[in-house]
Amino acid sequence: MNIYREVFAKSTQPFFILFLSLLFPVQESHAQVTGRVSDLNHQAIPQVNIGIKETKRGTQTDARGEYTIMANPGEILLFSHIGMQPVEIHVERSPSVINVEMQATSIPLEEAEIETWRRHKTQKDLLAEYPENKNLIKTAWGSLDKEHSSTYMRIIDGKDLIPAGTDFFYSLQAHIPYMRIVRYDPARPGVHVYLRGFSFMNNSSALFDVDGFIQNDPPTYLSSNDIDRIAVLEHNAGLGRYGPQGGGGVIVINTKAQTWMDDMGIIRTYNNRSLADSLLREATHPEPYRPHTPSYMNELIEASTEKQAQTLFASQKEAYLKNPYYFLEAYDYFLSRWGNKEKSNEMIRPILDDFSNDVPVLKALAYLQQKYGKHESALNVYLEILKLRYDQAQSHRDVANAYAEAGDVKKAMMSYTQYIHVSDQLTNPPFDAYGDDLLITTEMLNMIERNKEDFPAYNDLVSATDHDYTQTRLVFEWNNQEAEFELQFVSPDGYYDTWSSEPDKPGYGSKQFFIDQENTGVWQINIDYTGNRSDMPTYLKVSVYHDYGLPNQGAEIKVYKLWENHEKVQLFTVFQS
Repeated sequence: MNIYREVFAKSTQPFFILFLSLLFPVQESHAQVTGRVSDLNHQAIPQVNIGIKETKRGTQTDARGEYTIMANPGEILLFSHIGMQPVEIHVERSPSVINVEMQATSIPLEEAEIETWRRHKTQKDLLAEYPENKNLIKTAWGSLDKEHSSTYMRIIDGKDLIPAGTDFFYSLQAHIPYMRIVRYDPARPGVHVYLRGFSFMNNSSALFDVDGFIQNDPPTYLSSNDIDRIAVLEHNAGLGRYGPQGGGGVIVINTKAQTWMDDMGIIRTYNNRSLADSLLREATHPEPYRPHTPSYMNELIEASTEKQAQTLFASQKEAYLKNPYYFLEAYDYFLSRWGNKEKSNEMIRPILDDFSNDVPVLKALAYLQQKYGKHESALNVYLEILKLRYDQAQSHRDVANAYAEAGDVKKAMMSYTQYIHVSDQLTNPPFDAYGDDLLITTEMLNMIERNKEDFPAYNDLVSATDHDYTQTRLVFEWNNQEAEFELQFVSPDGYYDTWSSEPDKPGYGSKQFFIDQENTGVWQINIDYTGNRSDMPTYLKVSVYHDYGLPNQGAEIKVYKLWENHEKVQLFTVFQS
């Protein structure tokens, strides 16, 4: 099952280049960056070399793994140590606290590349390979690849089972000599199968997974001629995948009849929820997202009238003038609770006055403004960010997108073409360079398609482009590019796939996904957030586009504040029709 589809490279005709007056980045003075460097076990690493890319400034960690260095927002810190993988971190703000975890260089590059490839192989891919790949077995929890799985298993081809006796177990025992079969036990009627290391006294009989249906009783109704493939998972493997009932090991059976149905395109949904182990339930059914509420917000939340809330805010704000996230919280609260857009503008004045160089804070503000439909205000904030981060592709995309949301598609087009013009001057590669996320290309072509009368010169370009639009598009954006998290996409039939952020790719804080039309039903989107190397929260904006690329295209914006490390929650669900 293809859980999500990313946008791949599309060839386009040359664009007309329109020139804008260049905005020059603001010069900033050095400010202090501090932090601690540790390994994955949280043990301090002394004498880590820390340098600022393309400068001669540097330092080392002390015996406690702590360091201090002077750096500008936008500069890149390089962490290196013998025996550890180097780390690059983009400085979002200064002064700031940046804590770093380093990993030992024990995995060869080739192995790391293979692991990356494995993670992106979908259930749909494995199912298509099944007839030819004898290392695959279909289970109640999706297909497993013996060569690439951490689960140890033994696979027997059905062709190697010689018909003998009343059921296939007579032949299977020749391939699994340590398997014991009890057919005549007066105390326990029926047939019982035991794998190596288990006594009859502890009742650790094997569990059976037959074409995705899990059962305790051995399928003695099957003969050797009925079986296409068998896999045997012993104690730990069975326990980890099937829970306590798999503690006696699991025998997975794929029949020829089901394989024939799969080959004909009738794909059974292997999804037996009742026997899910706790680990799988945790993966696919986390707790719903609940925003972290700082203590200073409790009084505001308990206010019974808007006037009372405004009085409380006036008495609190002086104590939090150095905390921009207090004003972001208050801004969000007053808009969501009381809907007073004019009054809420007063609450963000300290941010615009005192944190005008803090890009993560400005982005979080813009996200909230977009959430509440204040697109002109958000545009002004993104223009300020462009001045601070003119050398980053993300800044140009954000401005173009903000113009489009504000209804000024011609200025949006000018921003897109300006980005194309200066893309070779950016400090980080343009979006299209990686070939896996053509965010700007997708948005520009969609805008032209939906506003053909404004761009007649581009009609041939749009008509010559393979759109292949699906109905639902998800765009994730985060205000701190150092944020580390994993997104999980759970399909309506229970399969899931994941995508992880890449904080070591400086300059990027967005990702788009398309849900295929073939995967209809309710999708669940989860996140496992592990921090942003600072003591500040991460604001995550999610734009959900329905009927993307069609005349009736619609969008909704959600904003989440992620604070607690290892916060694994369900963000939202979306219906794919």
